[in-house]
Order: sequence, then structure tokens, then C-alpha cells
Amino acid sequence: MTQLELIELVKQHHPDMGNTEIRARLNRAQNDFCARTELIKKSYIQLTTAGQRYYSLDTDILKILKVQLDDVYIPRLIGDTLIDDDEFDGAAGRTDANTGSTDWYWYISNDRIGIVEKIDGGITVDNKTSYYQSISTTGKEIRLYTISQGTDFGTTLTQQSDLPVQFRDGLASRVIAEGYLRKESLSPDVYGVFNAKYETMVKEGKKFARSNYQRSGMIAPQDF
Repeated sequence: MTQLELIELVKQHHPDMGNTEIRARLNRAQNDFCARTELIKKSYIQLTTAGQRYYSLDTDILKILKVQLDDVYIPRLIGDTLIDDDEFDGAAGRTDANTGSTDWYWYISNDRIGIVEKIDGGITVDNKTSYYQSISTTGKEIRLYTISQGTDFGTTLTQQSDLPVQFRDGLASRVIAEGYLRKESLSPDVYGVFNAKYETMVKEGKKFARSNYQRSGMIAPQDF
């Protein structure tokens, strides 16, 4: 179902609603649907730089499921490391040379992903010792496997949602429902009918996501 078809469904109920407003509402509906169902999985790739600890995360990412570095799955650290060697460049005890370590880890800090390697002896700054330093090699592929938002609808009316096809008209139901809360077409009863359709679609989306997780051997999202 294309964006145009979704817009036409909405206009059957709200002919006074323009394409721009409908598109904005469809995008909000899609964001809500993706966040609640965790249906959309995407992978993101970037390369390491020696001595660089932090790498940006795409704003569409809702949750990181697993991380590969140089095609190897690496474990997650809980919390930040005691010393951030990006901030203590040149500090005594810092190891800048390529250690050849493949004992790699990842963690999240301030909406960034940190990539570190474990080192013998550690780094000591201000009487604190950390046994992790920023990765010391350039050009290693970081691959993030994630739960993400769908791509926003733009001005191309033939664009289709990233959601599985059976859930796309649920977005129109959400927008139609919201339209019946506007002053010019206020109808709480009709709002309730279409909002119930949307909520049923969300519930089915969660079931679909769980079945996909089970087939892939990963932990399923929680059933709210």
C-alpha cells in the first residue's frame, strides 16, 4: 500500500485534511507502531578509527540487539569505563600503539556507541585504573543489528512503509481516528472505533514480531 493509497483512505473520512498534515500524522503513527511492536530490524555499518572511542548512532535506532566487529559478535559492557581515553589523550599509561587485541566490547554512553579493547596493565589517571582503551586499529567494520523506526514518508506518493504489508493500513486507521478528535469533525464514538482497529493491529504486530524473534533464536520483545 503506497502513501497515496493511505492518504486516500484518510480523505474518505476527512476530505478537508491536506496531504502535508496527513503525511505528518502517518509518520507519527508509524513511529508509534514501530516503537510498540519492534517489528522493523535494520543493520547499520561504520568503520573504526584508531584511538576513537565513540561513534554516532542513527536517530532511527530504537534498540541495539547485537554488535559485530570485524564479523565477530562482541559482548556488551554495563555502564561506562572508569577512564575515557578520548578525553585523556596523552595521559601517562595510555597505550596508543596497535595492541593487536581482539578482546573487544561495546557500550552506550550519551546516545553514542563506545568501542573498546581490553588491555594488560590498564590505564591509570587520577588514581583510577581502567583495563579498557579505545580500539587501536582503523578500518574494522562495526555492524549494528537493531530495532529501528521505519523510514519517514516524504513527498514521493508512491513510497511504501517499511512495515510488513499486512500492517500498513493500520497507519491510516490511526490517522482517521485522530481526525475525529479535531474540533471540526469531533466524534468520540467514531474515534473509538478506528482507534480500536489500530490497537488490534498493534497487538497483531507484537505477535508477528515475537514469532520472528523465536524463529531467529533471539529474546522476544515484552508483551505489554
